[in-house]
Amino acid sequence: MDGNRKIAVELEDGITVESVFYGSGTLCLSSQAGCPLGCAFCASGRTFFRNLNLEELWAQVERARALGCDFRRLTLSGSGEPLLNWEVTRAFLAECRERGLELSLTTTGRPLERLEELLRLPHNGLMLSLHAGSAATYRRILPEGPGLEELWATLGRIWPGLSRRSRRRVGINYLLFSGLNDTAAELEELARRMASFPEATLHLLRYNPVGLASFVSPEEERRQEIYRALRAQLPHVRRGNRWRGQCEGGCGTLLAAKSR
Repeated sequence: MDGNRKIAVELEDGITVESVFYGSGTLCLSSQAGCPLGCAFCASGRTFFRNLNLEELWAQVERARALGCDFRRLTLSGSGEPLLNWEVTRAFLAECRERGLELSLTTTGRPLERLEELLRLPHNGLMLSLHAGSAATYRRILPEGPGLEELWATLGRIWPGLSRRSRRRVGINYLLFSGLNDTAAELEELARRMASFPEATLHLLRYNPVGLASFVSPEEERRQEIYRALRAQLPHVRRGNRWRGQCEGGCGTLLAAKSR
């Protein structure tokens, strides 16, 4: 399949959730119907209905299969905060291992005690949505997140006990917002923090607009400049691939709705 495909799945109570198949071979699943965190840049947080159960997570997988999506990996990175649906998330992770399916997850890290547990579990990748260098900017972007200082402290406490392989599977997602988190001061603070976690990968992502005019990514030239500057300071920096840049694949674009 050439390109991404957004997939709607209607649940028994009339709620519809969305997943997305990336043309790269990854199926992105939602863990909640909407999201209770309400991050200012994110369309998924405009509504929140409820947690999804285990069967509803698998229903998204089966729907994608029925539509002919040839996925090789799963990621719990769609609508919702998987740590706020922890029992289901943990059970889904275990069942994926039993079925030989690779599963990665994206989280804000809230609640932090669940993040500690997840860091110690086997997974195919754990992406932390950070999007800021300073605590003040973090609160503007993720007002209901666990807190930047607390998040870094948790990582610092857990990091020494993780294997090198586990450390390499941790990433920091950083959506670039023009005039907000792309300043020299924000990026210098980010690099300073990440220097303590050299095995982790920084993912610099372009924001995919969802009708919120106050949030926009810097132009390509500026994004390249930021990438080069951080690449000179940190060992593992990546840019979002072409699948993430498509309108059906950006962060915070998946929705939930109720028909009855």
